Amino acid sequence: MLTVDFDRLGIGARSTVIDVGCGAGRHAFEAYRRGADVVAFDQDAAELNNVDAILQAMKDAGEVPASARTEV
Repeated sequence: MLTVDFDRLGIGARSTVIDVGCGAGRHAFEAYRRGADVVAFDQDAAELNNVDAILQAMKDAGEVPASARTEV
């Protein structure tokens, strides 16, 4: 469940999103899917490893624009 209205915020290509306290990454994933450059951060290193793996899988599967970047 997303708690952010990405359409209302205009998040997409050429946007940069810093997701502090990203948890499982649901908002980072949606911003990335829309083409934003995403920085995901959380204190839980295991959770961050999962988020990083999913972001990479999204890229490998072609689910995000080629121009979008991530950093975890």
